[in-house]
Amino acid sequence: MTQPQTHAFQAEVKELLGLMIHSLYSHKEIFLRELISNASDALDKLRFEALTRSELLAEDSQLRIRLELDGERRRLRVVDNGIGMSRDEVIENLGVIARSGTRKFLEALRQRGENSPELIGQFGVGFYSSFMVASRVTVTTRRADLARGVRWSSAGDGEYTIEELDGLPRGTSIELELRSLESAEGEGAAQDAQDFAEASVLRELVRKYSDFVEWPIQMAASHFEGDGALKRSTAPDGVEVVTLNSQRPLWLRPKDEIKPEEYAQFYKHLTHEWSDPLETVHFKVEGSSEYTALLFIPGERPFDLFEPGRDRARVNLYVRRVFVMADCEQLLPTWLRFVRGVVDSSDLPLNVSREILQHNRAMAQIQKRLVKKTLDALASLLANRRPDYQRFWEAFGAVLKEGAVMDAEQRELLAGLMLAPSTRGEGAVTLDEYIARMPAGQDKLYVLRCADVEAGRRSPHVEALHARGAEALLFVDPIDEWLLDTLREYKGKSIVALERSELDDASEAAKFERERQERELRTVLEQLESDLGEHVQRVRVSARLVDSPAVLVDDAGSVGPHMERLMRQSGRTPPKRKRVLELNAQHPLVERLKVLGQNSEREQLKEWSELLLGQALLAEGSPLPDPSRFSKLVSSLMLAAAK
Repeated sequence: MTQPQTHAFQAEVKELLGLMIHSLYSHKEIFLRELISNASDALDKLRFEALTRSELLAEDSQLRIRLELDGERRRLRVVDNGIGMSRDEVIENLGVIARSGTRKFLEALRQRGENSPELIGQFGVGFYSSFMVASRVTVTTRRADLARGVRWSSAGDGEYTIEELDGLPRGTSIELELRSLESAEGEGAAQDAQDFAEASVLRELVRKYSDFVEWPIQMAASHFEGDGALKRSTAPDGVEVVTLNSQRPLWLRPKDEIKPEEYAQFYKHLTHEWSDPLETVHFKVEGSSEYTALLFIPGERPFDLFEPGRDRARVNLYVRRVFVMADCEQLLPTWLRFVRGVVDSSDLPLNVSREILQHNRAMAQIQKRLVKKTLDALASLLANRRPDYQRFWEAFGAVLKEGAVMDAEQRELLAGLMLAPSTRGEGAVTLDEYIARMPAGQDKLYVLRCADVEAGRRSPHVEALHARGAEALLFVDPIDEWLLDTLREYKGKSIVALERSELDDASEAAKFERERQERELRTVLEQLESDLGEHVQRVRVSARLVDSPAVLVDDAGSVGPHMERLMRQSGRTPPKRKRVLELNAQHPLVERLKVLGQNSEREQLKEWSELLLGQALLAEGSPLPDPSRFSKLVSSLMLAAAK
């Protein structure tokens, strides 16, 4: 045994624990679910490691979770004989709170206040929910392949002590010094608060949250004297115990026997979320490859969805009920990484590794079926529960678009699931709905990439469409730059990005008129190309403008603004963005340009051309190349008009 050492938690932890204790207080019962889930994970890990190292089970082969209660002293222990932790693992797992970002977690807590329990699990803080009910938490643990163990203890006050111990059994014991009922706060006043030092309360919580955990959750039978409903047995250490959970994995039960609330409970156990899933997909496949899948589509976006390294689907793989791998990346593509669930196969070898899985033909077939079932579920959600699908799309639409970019086989199907706001100002619509209401004679799908929806609806790019009674769909996500470079058509109809393409003329007469205007303005157009050569490669007469004097259009092969920003952030110099300035030949300002050109007022023409360019940049939400110069030109123009 070594002397205990005191360590400080990472910065802001004292504030974080205080917020958790008070902000999450009305849902404090979830602490037991979190501790049992962690114990179940530890048993899963031990069983898997023991497949190749059987000596790990020699000490105690009957894996279990036990709740040990001392009501008089208000002590509760959650004990498992799983894999355990080493000293370094204890410091890493218990000494660093909210590994996904403490500051971000604190901000979310402050913003959500009393509605913040759903944050648990999204930041790796499940264990720390213990401090909602305990004044001190002590963890005693020994890893299965080590001789010495560790004791960790903290009162949640910003510090913890840690010491090494001899003679500990394999596994982990978490002891909670429960707060008194008189210390209950908020909605749960003392007379209404749950007493977690009561065996009956713990029994109901296990049934509520953890009935489907595969491992037996046991308590001493002495806590339930006179209750004949609980089956008694004798544990290896001679204690008479009762098992509180049914232990039957939910995914192996027939789905017509499972209630929606049972699915919701399992989802919360699996994900540590507080809210219910938006949709559940449960099916069994028999034949050449046999497996059962239970997948969940969340209703809310996790905070780390776009974090670096968070690019694999979080679906756990089991083989004949034996846990093999968490977050198995071979089960679903990265663009379905929001899906949670389990897959239990009867065919894969138990000692599978990531390398074996990558070359296993059965895994490819499983993934194909999982993708189809997930997309079918989303299509059904879109068709039958539009508000729920809208909620899903707002949370995960940008991720689903990645699939349309990356997966050519699924591209059109995924395109059919996309929602986009329209320049009409109505709710978001699908591509099929857009096609169904296109004006007669329109054979293309018009889209516009823009900074935000309101900017898109005001954009000069859509003026001619409005005049024709047509509309464009607006795309505002960063991924849309790649999406629309890849998605060139849908169901045989071309997709035209207005910010990159010339708008087709409405008629031959309109085309003839534009050619006439080009000839009349040729001198002005050439002079503008010369004056603005640093910023644009060409100036031409526009077919898309009605009210605005000018608009900027990207060349079809140019780098988009988002890619340009990414390249600059990574220290690379992007290729020069090729842009075209289009002029509205019927606008009074352009008419004035023509007069200036005819009168050879070269300097004034140059100033007006700079103003038109600046105006076009502001209209699309882009920065000006020289704001000071633009301001001076506007001031001069205003002074001239005032004379």
